[in-house]
Amino acid sequence: MLKYSLLHAKPHSLQRLMVSRSMSTTMVHNILHKFPMVTENGEHYWAHQENSIHQSARPTFKGESFALQKDLPPLPVPELNETVAKYLQSVKPYIKEDPETLQRQEALCQDLLNNQGPVLQQRLVQYAKGKRNWMSTFWDKQAYLEYDDPVVPYVSYFYSHKPLPSTHSAIQNDPLMKATAIVVTATKFIEAIKDESLPAEVVKKNPFCMNSFQLMFNTSRLPGPPEIKSDTNIFYSIYENNFIIVAYKGNFYKVFTHDSKTAKPLPSNKIWMQLYSVVNGSQGQNVRATQTQSNGVGSLTSLPRDQWRTAYAELIKDPISKESLETIHKASFMLCLDLDKAPVTLEEKSRNCWHGDGINRFYDKSLQFFVTGNGTSGFLGEHSKMDGTPTLFLNNYMCQEMTKLNPVEFVGSVSPTSSKAVPSPQPLSFTVTPIIQSHISDAKKQFKETMGQHNLKVWHYNRYGKEFIKSHKMSPDAYLQQIVQLAIYKYLGKQLPTYEAASTRKFFKGRTETGRSVSEASQKFVQSWDKPTVSNAERIRLLRESVAAHASYLKMASEGQGIDRHFFGLKNMLNAEQPNETIPALFKDPLFNYSSNWLISTSQLTSEHFDGYGWSQVNDIGFGLAYMLNKNWLHINIVNKPAFSGLSVERMHYYLSAAADEMADALIKESTTAKL
Repeated sequence: MLKYSLLHAKPHSLQRLMVSRSMSTTMVHNILHKFPMVTENGEHYWAHQENSIHQSARPTFKGESFALQKDLPPLPVPELNETVAKYLQSVKPYIKEDPETLQRQEALCQDLLNNQGPVLQQRLVQYAKGKRNWMSTFWDKQAYLEYDDPVVPYVSYFYSHKPLPSTHSAIQNDPLMKATAIVVTATKFIEAIKDESLPAEVVKKNPFCMNSFQLMFNTSRLPGPPEIKSDTNIFYSIYENNFIIVAYKGNFYKVFTHDSKTAKPLPSNKIWMQLYSVVNGSQGQNVRATQTQSNGVGSLTSLPRDQWRTAYAELIKDPISKESLETIHKASFMLCLDLDKAPVTLEEKSRNCWHGDGINRFYDKSLQFFVTGNGTSGFLGEHSKMDGTPTLFLNNYMCQEMTKLNPVEFVGSVSPTSSKAVPSPQPLSFTVTPIIQSHISDAKKQFKETMGQHNLKVWHYNRYGKEFIKSHKMSPDAYLQQIVQLAIYKYLGKQLPTYEAASTRKFFKGRTETGRSVSEASQKFVQSWDKPTVSNAERIRLLRESVAAHASYLKMASEGQGIDRHFFGLKNMLNAEQPNETIPALFKDPLFNYSSNWLISTSQLTSEHFDGYGWSQVNDIGFGLAYMLNKNWLHINIVNKPAFSGLSVERMHYYLSAAADEMADALIKESTTAKL
C-alpha cells in the first residue's frame, strides 16, 4: 500500500490549504458562523455587528463598464458522475504502480455515486437555484474571512513595478514626484469607474465579471468580534470619500484627492504639496509635530487574525482610535512612503512590496501602493474580495498612464502654491494603552519571526519568453507549467500536487477554480525526459502531449467544470438538512486529501510593466511559484519555508533554469532537424 504523508506539516499549515491568493485551494469546512447580511441591487454583502462600522450604500452601476453584467451566466453546478471520473483520472499519477490503492479509489468513488453523493448533489442543485453564483458566500467566508493566519504573508499578493523609462527619470528618481504620479493615475482610474467609461473586460469574445471593480476602492477587511471568529468586509461609495491614507514612518495621514466643493480631482501640485507636508512639514507648521515617533498601530494588522480581532475590540473602545480606524476603512486606498528604504535587487524590491517592515502598513486595506527612497514602487492587494486580475488591470493602467506623462510638464506643474489653497493633511491619532502596547509588541515580534522563516528567490529568465513558445505552437502558460513539473522532478525525483488558478470570471461574481497540473501526460513527460534511450523526437512528442493535456484541463476549469470547487460545494451540503451526517468515505481518504494538498502552488499574472509578482507558499512544506510570461522573458517568484520543508529556493532556481534550457534546446534541435 502506498503511504501518503504531509511530512511534519503543522495544523496551521494544513488550514492554509484552503486559502487562495490569485489562486486558491479546496479542502474547506462547513460554514461555522453566520453574519447578518445586507442585500443591495441583488448582491449580498456581510453586514457588521453592533458597535462596529456600518456599510454605506453603494450606487448602482449601469453604464458602459457594467453594461454586460446582466448577460453573465450563473456559475454552473457540474454533473456528479463527471466530477468523480475527472477526480479518479487526476490521482492516477500518484498510484500508477499501486493497483491496490487504485482499486480502493475506484471503490470509494463508486460508494459516493451510489450513496451520499446524489443526495448532496441534489441539495447543491437546489441551493444554486435562483443564485447567480452558488459558491460566492461559501468561498469568501471559508477561504478568507474565517482564516486565522496573518494576511501577510499568507494571503495577500504583491506587484513590483518596473522603473519608468529613462525619459521619465525626473519622476522616477524623485520619490515624492513618483508618489504624486501614483495618486494622480489611481484617481484617474477611480474617475473612470465613477463615470463608467472604463471599458467592460472581454476575453475571447466572453465578457468578464466587473463586480470586483465596484468593490476595489473605499473598502477594507474588518476584524469581527472575537466571539464570532471571522472577519467581514466593509464597503463605502466611491462618491463619498475623496481621500486616501498616507503611511509615513509608521503613522497615518488623511490626504485629500478631490476638491471639497466641486468634487473634482485635485491637480498634481496640490497632491504633491500634501505629500511634502506629510514628510517635511509646510509653511513652518509641521503636520508631524505630534507624531514624531511611530505609534506602531499598523503592525497590529500583521497579527494572526484571532489575535487582531482581540486587539481591535480593545482599540475601538477609545473613540479617538475608533474614528481613526473608520477613516482608514473609508479611504480610497493607501499610499505607503518607505523613504528610508532603497531596494535594488529583484528580491529586495519584492520583499518590500510583499511585507515591508510590518509597521508602515495597514494590511487590512484592500489596495496599498508603495514608493521607496530611490523611487521604486509597487502594490499589495488584500485578497478576501478580489483576485489578481482586476488589480492587474488597475496597476497596468496606472503604469501606462505614468509613461504617458510628459515629465517636463508634470514636474513643472508641481510648484508650491498658497497654503490656503491646499488642504492640510490630517494626522490620525490613536490612544495606545498598555494593553494595546502589549499587542503591538507581540505583533512586531511575531512578524519578524514569521518573515524570517520565509526564503524568497526570483527566477528571472532572459533566454526566451512567450514569443519563442508560441513560435513552436504551444500554449505559453501550459508550457511553463511543464517547466515547473520537470524542475520539480529533477529536484526531488517525483511530482507533487500542483495547483494553478483558472479564472472563472466569465460567470457572475466568478473567481477561480483549481487547475490540477499533475497528469498522466505530465508524468510520462518528466519520467522520460532524462532517459538516454528516449529520442529527442519522443521527448518533444511527450512535451506537446503534456502541454495539450494541461491546456485542456485549464479550459475545462475556467468553464466551471473543475473538480475541486464542486467537491467544496458538496461538502457544504453536509448537515444542511440532517445534523451530524456521516462524512463520505472518499472525503476522508488520505489520497483524496493528499491530491489537493497543494505542495506546489502556482498562478500566472503577466504585465510588461512589472518586474515582480508573488505571494507565500500555500503549504509550509512546499513552494509558492508566482509567474509571469512576458514576450522575451519568463519570471517566477519562488517562496518557501526551508525549516519546515527542507527545500531550497536556490536549488529550485537552478532546476528551473535547467528545465527551461533543456526544453528550448530540444525544440530548436527538432526545428533544425525538420529543415534538413
